[in-house]
Amino acid sequence: MRLFDYQKTGLKFLVIAGNAILADEMGLGKTVTVASAMRCLIELKRDVLPAVVICPNSTKRAWKRELERWCPAATPYVLDGTVARRRKMIVENADDSTAVFIVNIEAARQFTRLAPYPSVALRKCRECDPHMGGELVTAAQCEIHMREFNRLPLRTVVFDEAHRMKDPKSKQTRAAWALMHQRGVLTRWALTGTPVAKHPGDVWSIAHGVRPLDFPTKTKFIDRYALLSWNSFGGMEIVGLNPATRDEFFKIFDPMFRRIPKELVLKQLPPKIRTQRYVQLTPKQRKAYEEMAAGLLTRLEDGTLLVAKNNLTAHGRLLQLSSSYAEILKVDEDDPHTWKVALKDPSPKIDEVIAILDDIGSDKQVAICAASRQLIELTAARLDKEKISYGLITGKVTTAERDHQLQAFQDGKKRVVLFTIAAGGTGLTMTAASTIVFMQRSWSMIENKQAEDRVHRIGSEKHSSINIIDIIAEDTIEETHQLPKLFEKLERLEEIVRDKEILRRAGLTTVELDNEEAVIMASTV
Repeated sequence: MRLFDYQKTGLKFLVIAGNAILADEMGLGKTVTVASAMRCLIELKRDVLPAVVICPNSTKRAWKRELERWCPAATPYVLDGTVARRRKMIVENADDSTAVFIVNIEAARQFTRLAPYPSVALRKCRECDPHMGGELVTAAQCEIHMREFNRLPLRTVVFDEAHRMKDPKSKQTRAAWALMHQRGVLTRWALTGTPVAKHPGDVWSIAHGVRPLDFPTKTKFIDRYALLSWNSFGGMEIVGLNPATRDEFFKIFDPMFRRIPKELVLKQLPPKIRTQRYVQLTPKQRKAYEEMAAGLLTRLEDGTLLVAKNNLTAHGRLLQLSSSYAEILKVDEDDPHTWKVALKDPSPKIDEVIAILDDIGSDKQVAICAASRQLIELTAARLDKEKISYGLITGKVTTAERDHQLQAFQDGKKRVVLFTIAAGGTGLTMTAASTIVFMQRSWSMIENKQAEDRVHRIGSEKHSSINIIDIIAEDTIEETHQLPKLFEKLERLEEIVRDKEILRRAGLTTVELDNEEAVIMASTV
């Protein structure tokens, strides 16, 4: 790695000629950094193109824009539409030596073979393996068949939001590996603001994709560098880095790893102020909640039984009942398999949202999110009733409509933007809001951080502060299980990225990070 002074822009970019993980905090311009680095390498006569960029669906257009601006020598192709249309686009532009194919994470595996992983058997057709291939496995089903991307002379592979390949058994992870490890690929970049989702073991999949020779097997990685402990089920789980080999790990890891906290770059951003508002369940909510917690079933007020098949399902039901009351929608009266649980009023959390909007004042814009789409839609119905203007972003909303709603919010035409954490938590800008309200948290610490940074990013400096408000149901699973788990995950992330250490070396305060931990810890005491 070396610092290259990019004269035409007056900016300095870290040009990484080899392979690296860029783990800058969200909103710091990892996309621009990589696009600029590609331009620098091209001007240095390095072999960079053609390339593939694997990224979330919501950021494909952003990648195209940034490549056109910062790396004009590249020709970006956004793969959209049907599988056949995307395949045709790859084939038609296969001879373009300047091509950068931009594909969403979920679709990447349709155009590449899969890399192996010891505990997962690859499906093979007879053409690829005449002896062991399955007679009924077609070329389309075969997982080692050469596909469109595999026939390209790729030189660079970029995986944006690389924490999405933390599971080595998943097909999308092994599709990314197959491209990253393809013969001829010289440069691999993995971009993520949150390289750890649960524990340091998550880092291995990303590191293996970027540098397979340095991180060849997960078993050896865990044995050498992970601290293990017994869990409540009698199994072993990773609880952190092994203190005895921690320094050795960072000597190998740090040369390929770049981390920049926001405080070092975007000093103009307003501080985050965190508050928690506790609500009490209504009497019928509490009755249903307690019965479900005790016996995995409850009888709703209309007489129907709400049953959880196991403890995992019960946890989901308890989270639902922590947010609102529920009913069973019977699509087919005689077939219980078609029955669905739906949230309904009353919801003390929605009541609290209305109270927050009243407290903030009608001149302030607010972002409101939750893990549950049903809760967001129930909130939307209440806002309609209260005649409060809002934009809605969920998995059901089309891309075009989502962009329209978001632009209306940013332009000040909507007072509120409602979004599910899964649909709106990545790649979107909601800086018109000075407040973000979490009606529910996701179990994923990564998704929660992503959602927060929809409002705390470049453009939010016009606000004096960014208020992050959590609405928590008192004496429920949110308090007893979810928040402690999120705190553990936050600790594991800090163990790898070492933001506090970086800030202290730079002579900056760690107050904001300390406050984030303190708020979660206080809620669990």
